[in-house]
Amino acid sequence: MQDVIHLGFLSLVLAAALLPAGRARALAAGAAIGTGLALTGIHAGPEEPVTALPGGFVAVEGALFLVALLLAMLAALQAMKAERWGASAAAVGGIGMGLSAAPYLGAGAPFSLLVAAAAIAGLGLLLTLLGAHAGKPSTAPAPFAMRPFGPAAIGAGALLAAAGPWADLVFLGAVLAAVGGWVATRTPELRRLPAAPVLTLMLVPVWWLMRTIAGPEGLAVASLPDLPWSPAAERLLAPALLLAAWAMSGLWPLHRNEPAAWTAPVAALLLVRVAIPAVPDGIEYWRALALPVVLLGLWHGVWTGRRSEVLVGLAWIGLASVTGGGQAGAGLMLVGALVLELSDRVRTPTAAVLEVIAVLVAAIGGLLVVEAGLRTEVVYTAGAVAALVVAAGRRSWAQASTAKALSITEPRA
Repeated sequence: MQDVIHLGFLSLVLAAALLPAGRARALAAGAAIGTGLALTGIHAGPEEPVTALPGGFVAVEGALFLVALLLAMLAALQAMKAERWGASAAAVGGIGMGLSAAPYLGAGAPFSLLVAAAAIAGLGLLLTLLGAHAGKPSTAPAPFAMRPFGPAAIGAGALLAAAGPWADLVFLGAVLAAVGGWVATRTPELRRLPAAPVLTLMLVPVWWLMRTIAGPEGLAVASLPDLPWSPAAERLLAPALLLAAWAMSGLWPLHRNEPAAWTAPVAALLLVRVAIPAVPDGIEYWRALALPVVLLGLWHGVWTGRRSEVLVGLAWIGLASVTGGGQAGAGLMLVGALVLELSDRVRTPTAAVLEVIAVLVAAIGGLLVVEAGLRTEVVYTAGAVAALVVAAGRRSWAQASTAKALSITEPRA
């Protein structure tokens, strides 16, 4: 049955990627989100047969599958004449949802199931309508448009952060990438203050304190989990590391200071290679304060049509979970964001192929991220899923992508 669920989910994601902007795509995307939430609920919930699960859990799971089935079939009917491949994918996903819903429909009380389905459908409709009235897509200056130093610095910083055997080099790579990102987004018309690079300088006192604690053993990345970090030290180091990584992630209000898709992977490397191995308890301690800031950036990305900002915000939820699944999901979402950015820089049909690949990769990562979030911070994860439903209702994603591509290829006055 799990294979059927996965097939249905991937089919719905593919349908949302293939369908043109409009009602059919919104329906397919909503079905995919509902399916993904049901799937992650199964994985994160109690490992028991359906008949032994709590009645409320069974009703919600069955309602999610039922609503996804309805949305998938509506998407298929809506797109039958305009896009047959997308309509076929939506129909396959709907069939998968019907098969997946069957055990929960048989095990749950009909009244509870109908109430849960009505509540989920009503909330989803409200969020989708909110997305339909979202702000106009932003046409922020394209990264790398002005000087070669920006991408070169980001690339060098990413290499140091990914392959450096010592935390010292990871810190240096993060600062270098932050400076490169700021240079890459800086234009003669908008001379922004280097807020993100300045905030990454928090890594200097962090490095000094970590070196002091480590002593002669040094800060080899492989030995970070074994060094004598006290609870007080973890709580002191974690917020500084989180702040530095957040600053270079391109999330609101620093969304114009860093190109999210390009510098956020370096921020993730800083967390995965240094912060999580060294101070995991400190990150868990500060997570409840860090995630609201991340969630604001995610919602800002949804409202302004910045796809990279949305994916980076979701990736942060996985990273903050301090779990292997969450980190893997975050990595996939960041890869998806990067491929989406690349799709904006090439012409069709290559751009369309890259976009489909990016959506599929990000969707698989999203499953892992949401599951990790449900195991750690349910409320903030629910807020992130709500933002995705609002994003499904946006009517201007395609226009935002087109405008962005034009701002890259057209010469500047």
